[in-house]
Amino acid sequence: MDKTLDDSLVGQVLDGRYRVDSLIARGGMATVYLATDRRLDRVVALKVMHPELARHEEFVSRFIREAKTAARLTHPNIVAVFDQSADGGHVYLVMEFIDGQTLRELLGDRGRCTPREALELLGPVLSALGAAHRAGMVHRDVKPENVLIGKEGTYAHAVKVADFGLARSAAAGATVSLAGMIVGTASYLAPEQVKSGICDARSDVYSAGIVLYEMLTGAKPFVADSPIQVAYRHVHDEVPTPSASVPGLDPALDALVARATAKDPAERPADANVFHAEVMRTAGSLPDAALDFGAIPEEEDPDNTATAEFAAMSGQRHFARTRMMPAPETTRAVPPPPPLPADATRVDPAARATKPGGKQVYKARTSPNQPRQLVPADQPWRPRRGHYALAVILVVALILGIAAWWAASGQFRSMPSVIRQTQQAAIAQLTRDGLHADVLSDYSDSVPSGLVITSSPDPSGKVKKGGEVRITVSKGPKPVAVPDEAGQDPDTAAKALRDAGFQVVIATDQVFSDSVASGAVVSVNPGFAQPGATLTLTLSKGAQAFPVPDVTGLSEDDARAKLAAAGFTNVKVNKWFFGDTVHSQQPEAGKDARHADPVELFENPLS
Repeated sequence: MDKTLDDSLVGQVLDGRYRVDSLIARGGMATVYLATDRRLDRVVALKVMHPELARHEEFVSRFIREAKTAARLTHPNIVAVFDQSADGGHVYLVMEFIDGQTLRELLGDRGRCTPREALELLGPVLSALGAAHRAGMVHRDVKPENVLIGKEGTYAHAVKVADFGLARSAAAGATVSLAGMIVGTASYLAPEQVKSGICDARSDVYSAGIVLYEMLTGAKPFVADSPIQVAYRHVHDEVPTPSASVPGLDPALDALVARATAKDPAERPADANVFHAEVMRTAGSLPDAALDFGAIPEEEDPDNTATAEFAAMSGQRHFARTRMMPAPETTRAVPPPPPLPADATRVDPAARATKPGGKQVYKARTSPNQPRQLVPADQPWRPRRGHYALAVILVVALILGIAAWWAASGQFRSMPSVIRQTQQAAIAQLTRDGLHADVLSDYSDSVPSGLVITSSPDPSGKVKKGGEVRITVSKGPKPVAVPDEAGQDPDTAAKALRDAGFQVVIATDQVFSDSVASGAVVSVNPGFAQPGATLTLTLSKGAQAFPVPDVTGLSEDDARAKLAAAGFTNVKVNKWFFGDTVHSQQPEAGKDARHADPVELFENPLS
């Protein structure tokens, strides 16, 4: 979107604190601006509700209530919410600014991802959704536009999920049911959202499965002329397998998408934490060839341009093999030819010229300092052709011998042993020995994390002087899926987890949950860990209670609408005669009740 568009808010200061600098994007419910928090001197994202919606109390109350709920979520993969307020007619939300791009923009640039990239992108998304699910929240609008990718760091740290719990009731592509607005975007709606407008954590899993399909294939599974038709297909059509669009994808990826997008919510993973564990198991079980399927072949990218561009964009996130360039040919010193033997004799031409009557030669010397002495000779020494040939053979043999020695031994040295040293100590030793280290990592059940498992060449071999040594550093035991103890009492869950080889602590803070009884385990974190790791059990405080609004004096329809806006949908009406005005209510106005609790209305018999 063109950020230079004229907008009346650009240049204004809201609440005397937030200076609106430029437009970032427009959505169905709000407009997002780049702003500066003048009090803390930091860049933030300002989400301002559209003025036409800000005039409706229901939209404003939902915006504010759900913004406060989102602000309670603290997770490294969730866009942080800093503040919420209203200035005049502007209702706004202050959020963390992510300098990067959306997953939608990445897919637009690249078409589709390799399976490895898709699973690594999906991991932090599911981690964020899992945190929300543990807190009893449902995102309701999981899609590539709400996945932000920062410019720095690996995907595990750079990927963040935005718009947690924010209504999309006015957004283009949202679907509507007779009972009211259904929050979501048609291309990612779960079937139950379309049919009943009711969703839970499994609905987010469905949407995440659609996002995974789109990352693997570069296209949405269902396309139609209108959002209503797309939503209809989500209800009645099976999501196709990714390999139907991209032949060659591993069947395990098809199975992952199929399980997440099952029509029956009961057949899907229970929440994003369970789906995250399944994604990690799949990623750990697939061979490199399956994970890197579809990557740019080396012959099509000989200078690594495409991979380098992607690595620069995504913060050193490329998984292609390292390609070694051949070393340039070096200049070699050729040894001089061997000296003549010390006992060789030769005729001095000058001597022969001055003494024509006698043949003389130089006497052989026994040391270099001995003066030359002419002595009579019966026959002068003349070099013959065979002598030249012998000299050449000797020189060539000497050169070849030196070359053979250099090739066999001279350019190599013994390989130093760095096994079970720390990575830092191993690199330091190799550097001292004039060698270069190429560091890899792998899981190991026998070598503690951070220590070297193997080296190539191994310690009994030889390595080229100044060459490269590949060391593999242990990451400790391979993580395993943590048993799902949600709903269990803490003692039972802790015993099961300790029996499985984990350490257990119970979180100090408890969370509200509509589905888990008070005192029971809501979640086990993390959902995937190394044996012996410490797991945290989060306990439930039960369902959260909210004040019941006052609906006395309203008609039945208005009373139901006001209660629904406050989250109370279990309404029972007691009609007296032909009255249509609420005379009283139970619980009374202002009393706390859970959203699932019934609210009884008694109509005035005289109205």
